[in-house]
Amino acid sequence: MTDTALDEVRAETDTGALWALLLRYFHDHGISKVSYHHCSGDFRTRRAVNISADGFSDEWVCHYIEQKLYTIDPITEFAQAVTTPFRWSDIRDLVRLTADQQTYLDEMREAGVGDGLAFQVFGPGLRNGYVGLGMDHPRDFPADSSILDIQIMAQAGHIRYCELNPPALALADLSPRERQILRWIARGKSNSAIADILLLSPHTVDTLVRRIFAKLGVADRTTAAIQGIGAGLILP
Repeated sequence: MTDTALDEVRAETDTGALWALLLRYFHDHGISKVSYHHCSGDFRTRRAVNISADGFSDEWVCHYIEQKLYTIDPITEFAQAVTTPFRWSDIRDLVRLTADQQTYLDEMREAGVGDGLAFQVFGPGLRNGYVGLGMDHPRDFPADSSILDIQIMAQAGHIRYCELNPPALALADLSPRERQILRWIARGKSNSAIADILLLSPHTVDTLVRRIFAKLGVADRTTAAIQGIGAGLILP
């Protein structure tokens, strides 16, 4: 890893050019396939996941996105629970798979996706993501001494992406009262408790909570809190 490479990432002002810069870096390190999953909030919710991919067949990428396979992909799921990279091919030994996950891995093998490395990248306000780096041959896997450099480059790219693409949800989307209620929701308070705290009627709080859910595009209190944290509306 050179300071020059990181400086180029930090200086990039265009998302497309940033992606191209990172691809050049990965390709120079023997990586033929790159998959980057990211979203505006907590990646663990797997809601509105955006996927950028290079080197995979168009057929596989379309199938993966159209069938929402990211909701059952055990590789991306396990990556969110660990801090060190692991091989895609090791996933069967790392977690207990569901029947759907077994089927997914069989489809992945039949599609000729091959093997690669998986790891998590971390962003502000829980804006974490997933990076998958595939290699055509086992001999192309980077040496252990190089994997950390690759992680650092991917992490720097993710941070810069988050800087260039702030959460779509702005503070103005929620009223001051709605933000206040969302903070109490994040603290685990019920509607009736919030009504008592804010000296509001339970009916008013119920109405405001429904309005908050509609604006955030969520259906439950936990996801509302996560979305609020992810958008910077409330502190974790």
